[in-house]
Amino acid sequence: MKLEVICVDDDEFMLKAIGRLFRCLRPEWKVLLVPDPLNWMGYWEKSGFGEPAIFISDLLMPKKKGDELLGEVKKTFPEAVRVLLTGDTSADIPKRAHDFAHFVLPKPFTQYDFERLFVSAERLHKMPFNGACRRKLGLLSGLPVLPNAVRELQRVIASPDCDLRLMANVISHEPALIARVFQIANSSYFGFRRVTDSLPEAIGRLGATLLETIALSLLTHIPYKRVSPALQKRISEKALKTASIARMFAKYLKFSRGDQDKVFIASILTAIGRLLVIEEGASEEQVRDFLGLQDSYEDHHVVAAYLLILWGYEIETGELILNQNKVLFTSEKEVERLGSAIALATLTEPLESEDQFEQLSLELPEQVSAMLMELMPQLLESQSNIFEE
Repeated sequence: MKLEVICVDDDEFMLKAIGRLFRCLRPEWKVLLVPDPLNWMGYWEKSGFGEPAIFISDLLMPKKKGDELLGEVKKTFPEAVRVLLTGDTSADIPKRAHDFAHFVLPKPFTQYDFERLFVSAERLHKMPFNGACRRKLGLLSGLPVLPNAVRELQRVIASPDCDLRLMANVISHEPALIARVFQIANSSYFGFRRVTDSLPEAIGRLGATLLETIALSLLTHIPYKRVSPALQKRISEKALKTASIARMFAKYLKFSRGDQDKVFIASILTAIGRLLVIEEGASEEQVRDFLGLQDSYEDHHVVAAYLLILWGYEIETGELILNQNKVLFTSEKEVERLGSAIALATLTEPLESEDQFEQLSLELPEQVSAMLMELMPQLLESQSNIFEE
């Protein structure tokens, strides 16, 4: 895959360093280095480049700041992944960058930072979105930037020296996240009979992948205007419960531990897409088709998949999010079989009585109905103690 990239920075040495990094990591890509932020369009017009896949800008430039420049890029090249480079690593930067940037990378940057960016851009180009859908996605307002705490956790997880205590140390300053980790690790949905009050043990029960996902779902900041705190909490709690039920179904069906985790991740993070579509003006009942992003896919699934691919998740996770609206356990496609666990969990989550379970079972294939009825006692019992604050 040969992508085209534009990088704007008034610091000549920084541009040269970025150019060397591109030649090292992606020598087949075309990179346009622009030293003048006021005339970036002129450089592009003379270059012969098409619409860039990635557009990178420094934040603090005397002639034009990066936030203003990326705002222009958003309108001109909506499909481009927009990246802000800054030496300001405070937590406030990602919160302020949400309307114009997809990524905020630190200065001095590392090879790891850019490799994650490149992989995300490559994966995004492989997703089954048409051009019109990509342009609409690029113009969305308020897309959250990956939180610093999550990015630090990802670095620790990726390091060869990572262990449970290192991960516990990273999240030790996030009390809400710690509380959530204990809630999930001690939940009856995960099947552990003994309650633990040890953070490393709780993390060990969940694993690094689920810990990262829980951190992402809880710490992602979206500057909501239309979504009230109460609605945000309700949607997030509903997603967490649905994800736990989906994982229970996956475990019952003897899916591998990795596939169980994939089901949980796709289900819980779909809530981000739902919240973002509501923020765009949809009601809760309109999240499936309010934006009209692409036929055959639901809007909140498309938005969630797009954002997660930007954040470095595997293409398979994005495809699973897009295929979670039908119960097709007999499908030949693995992604549809995994998605069926989420679809069934979505139908099951609101049920509160045996009569409701029996009514749903009548609408399902025989084997699926049998599974649902066998798990019904456990599901009803879990209702009373699910994730209480």
